[in-house]
Amino acid sequence: MNQTPSRSPREDLARRIAERLDRADSIAIATHLGGDGDGWGSACAIAHHFRAAGTDVQLLAGSPFAASFRFLLPAGLEPLPPNEAGIEVLRNADVQLVVDTSERSRLGEFAEHFEPDRTVVIDHHAVANHEIEASLSLIDPEAAASAELVYDVLAGTGDRIAPDAARAIYVGLVTDTGSFRYSNTSAHVHRLAAVLLEAGVDPEAMYGPLFATATPEELGVLSVVLGGIRRDEDLGLTWAVVDLEVRRRFGPLDEYESIIDHLRNLAGTEVAVLFRELEDGKVKVSLRSTGAADVAALARSFGGGGHVKAAGATLSGDSAAVSEQVLDACRSVLAAQRTRS
Repeated sequence: MNQTPSRSPREDLARRIAERLDRADSIAIATHLGGDGDGWGSACAIAHHFRAAGTDVQLLAGSPFAASFRFLLPAGLEPLPPNEAGIEVLRNADVQLVVDTSERSRLGEFAEHFEPDRTVVIDHHAVANHEIEASLSLIDPEAAASAELVYDVLAGTGDRIAPDAARAIYVGLVTDTGSFRYSNTSAHVHRLAAVLLEAGVDPEAMYGPLFATATPEELGVLSVVLGGIRRDEDLGLTWAVVDLEVRRRFGPLDEYESIIDHLRNLAGTEVAVLFRELEDGKVKVSLRSTGAADVAALARSFGGGGHVKAAGATLSGDSAAVSEQVLDACRSVLAAQRTRS
């Protein structure tokens, strides 16, 4: 007698979430503050898929929506800020969906308006604490991107994944795997990319909106930052600072990923750190690893989080003091790593 193969826990959760979203008349979707390609790619993929089925889907932006991701938005759908209208949409939604984070603090002013019995979380970050209370949570740190999990959910509906949704999922994969260069690029990721291409994704057409978007302001910040790179060559530590003067001169950027990429790509770098002074007296710290160093563990020690190869935290205090504290921790990790090897 033939038996139907049992589903994995991940497949089972994805199917349950698909069923929950299918039953909803309205869905409000939020991602983390400073939403990136995986966060907005995941959110927009779900929006495309369920709007096509007649569901009322709204997007929530706890921080300004990056212009570089506007090409992902469904026609006529604008992300709502945490004003009266945005909060009202969230409160009234049948499903309050969070993608690409499971940390309450990263939802900004929307955080207090999520209700556990209506909240669903899809994320691929390992979080030690502050997990969002939800009725259903699909959290798998083994996934290369939250978009990979979103694909499982959309596939679980049994409906065809249309080109617009496929493109949004592809953006999540591309951005969180570093264009399929990082260590999280698995055989499964490549197979999924192939499925998305078959669903209508054109990689060449995606290049322009994803990568050919530099502005004069971004290049201005980059020129200043690259001129101030500092290094500890013995340990393979590279860092730079975007101070308030630079931010005020060129304005805040949508994202700083391209800047820290330059630090990470400098030959001999094992850990790259970018410090950004914020107007509220805090310092945003971005960490990247090219080797064995676990920057997620480093970030968690400062109240942040992320992935083994890419993580971050926001610290209060003077920029010089924060930099010294973080760099000392990086040096300790790198020195211990050298000793073990």
